Amino acid sequence: MRIIAPMMILIMMTSTLAGCTGGDPDGGGNDNIDMDVLNQLIDDNLQDFVNNTTITVENHYYNNTTYVTNEYNNISNNEGDSVTENNFQTDYTNYSLGGIGNNSGGSDEILFVMHLEFNASEIAPELVPRIDDDPRLRTFDYTKSFYGFVWVEGDNGSGSDGWYEQQLINTTHVVSCSIYYQLEGENNIYIEDYGNLDLYGDGTFWGYYDENQYDYQVYWGHIYGWNNSEGTSQMTPDDYYNAGQLNEDHCYPEWTPWVANEYSANIGQIAVPYGYVVNGAIVEYYHLLDENYFDNDAYNETTGSPNSYYDSISFQRESGMNSSSSIQQYGGWDNLTVIINLNVQYLYENSDFAITIIYSFTPVIPVE
Repeated sequence: MRIIAPMMILIMMTSTLAGCTGGDPDGGGNDNIDMDVLNQLIDDNLQDFVNNTTITVENHYYNNTTYVTNEYNNISNNEGDSVTENNFQTDYTNYSLGGIGNNSGGSDEILFVMHLEFNASEIAPELVPRIDDDPRLRTFDYTKSFYGFVWVEGDNGSGSDGWYEQQLINTTHVVSCSIYYQLEGENNIYIEDYGNLDLYGDGTFWGYYDENQYDYQVYWGHIYGWNNSEGTSQMTPDDYYNAGQLNEDHCYPEWTPWVANEYSANIGQIAVPYGYVVNGAIVEYYHLLDENYFDNDAYNETTGSPNSYYDSISFQRESGMNSSSSIQQYGGWDNLTVIINLNVQYLYENSDFAITIIYSFTPVIPVE
């Protein structure tokens, strides 16, 4: 009875759905199946039917794949019977980031956001606060040559203990840069027995190209005399002139309102875990400078806000490759680190920065 009951049940159910098991369906005779009997057959034999029925499912996926469950703290590597857990949150894997990433949609997408605010002293402590020395107080060494007499020892054959002989002698002077600022701020001076000297620019020896250098020679000749350089060990107007040309960078350095040009600094990093690629972009960059900063420095003739047009933020991969402003689909084969670098064209002492970076991760399957 247990062997044939399931088949009988199926046949009776089919016949019932068809309307009858025989005879005239409209006759209402005794050949119709009694519903109480049918229900009893089902109740007595359904469990046996279920227990003796086999369902086969074929799995065509390889067993050594990596899968991600979109629940908190579940990343599993299915390698045979082994399962490993990673504490990296995986509910960030659905995202949309300006057209990059998996863009799976959903109103509950989650992105990582890195917002940074800092100033110049925090990224360049070796340059800020700025320390400017007065170049007028600097000195330098200058070696000149002149003809003088030196004692020459005699030999036994000459019958003399020695004698003085004229030779070209080198001597070194310590020269103060201040001598090249003696007429600073002057437009015109009068030299007795010579006349007026017209000065240009800031009135220094190097001011307004080389226009003032001849006037300084005349001024020094009036003060120190017009001695021939090779005829004296002392500094002459010609010596000061030559020394000034050689030491312009030391005594007359170019002053700029910025503390550094083309300055780079590391401002952060992103850890990319195994089995993920990172995608990110700069969504905010602001370089602010107080323009009143320029008004307090006597050296500076430049006003205006900083030129941050050439500033950039780069993402540096472990290979050394850099990409500007964004990074796309990097990582997966190992635990990696992306370095974030700020590249500033002009860094000022009071530069302030605000930066916002958005990034996210996409799960991937590393392939040997």
